[in-house]
Amino acid sequence: MSPSYASSTSFPSLLRELVAIPGLSGMEDAIASHMAQRWQPFADAVWIDAIGNVIARFGEPSPNAIAVLAHIDTVGMLVRRHNPDGTLGVVAVGGINLKSLPGTPVRVGNAPGVIGVRSQHQARGGDEAASADDLYIHTADARQVEIATPVTYAAEPVAMGDLFASPYLDNRAGCAALLAAAEHIQNPAQTVYLIGTVQEETNSAGAYPVLNALRPACAVFVDGTVSYDTPESRGKGSVVLGGGPVLTAFLYISGANGWHADPQLRAHLKAVATQQHIPYQQDATHGLMSDSKVATWLGLPSAIIGIPMRGKHSQMEMLDLRDLTQTVELLTHALHHPLPTLKRGSI
Repeated sequence: MSPSYASSTSFPSLLRELVAIPGLSGMEDAIASHMAQRWQPFADAVWIDAIGNVIARFGEPSPNAIAVLAHIDTVGMLVRRHNPDGTLGVVAVGGINLKSLPGTPVRVGNAPGVIGVRSQHQARGGDEAASADDLYIHTADARQVEIATPVTYAAEPVAMGDLFASPYLDNRAGCAALLAAAEHIQNPAQTVYLIGTVQEETNSAGAYPVLNALRPACAVFVDGTVSYDTPESRGKGSVVLGGGPVLTAFLYISGANGWHADPQLRAHLKAVATQQHIPYQQDATHGLMSDSKVATWLGLPSAIIGIPMRGKHSQMEMLDLRDLTQTVELLTHALHHPLPTLKRGSI
């Protein structure tokens, strides 16, 4: 099987299409419907479950199935109060990058707005927002804005050769990878489920009900991950933009919130990449979490294919389009290779 892949130059238009669709965590209906429509011509079945996960099946239902998941929700804010000066106060939804936000264009529902910033002529030490409570938003007719209205980033994407910067590449890039892979799934080695999951950015548990219902043999998650190739991050890891997709071994964020890749499944992805001459990187990371953790709760072997990004969770994330193309190549080849035996131990 030798699938033909779109070059990286085809991805900017798809990414622009996807990042324009709202999908604040817990409010993913629009992007779920869009994914379903895009998958319809290629899949044997497409549906959306009760909490908004969107699923496409390729092949007949079977316990020998591989699930490939990418979360469709994004970070952002909700309006929580009307300030006396006519601005809006907000609460964060997910891990927003407070340092980057002052002066950012946003959408307040469907209306334009701007996150406030102190004039430089009045600047003083400690101006950086310490929490979302310190942010305020300007918009027309602010007093008419309903409490709990979603606030999302509205900056325009920027293409710079192979580099592409935009709001919400985490995880619209993963969505783009699943949409592109769907076009190349022909007679896969096992039943394939492509799944867009909800609520990853707030509780990392939206994938649980869909994986519990389907019970595939294993799960592969496609998500944005960090790079270490900017002045403040250099030397803290080896992942760089343009180095290929990342096969992550370990994630940990706080308390008991951690995840480990299944070693046999990760080795399988490494072997496929090597055989197909697809470059890849590896990482073990503190400070990140993924809905891959729910696979552990269900006893499912799991792995992550990470798309390296700069500025994750800021209003302008950045990726290298070559990494996205190679992610689709790795994913598609893996779906056309039989899964290894994933049983651990000899008993």
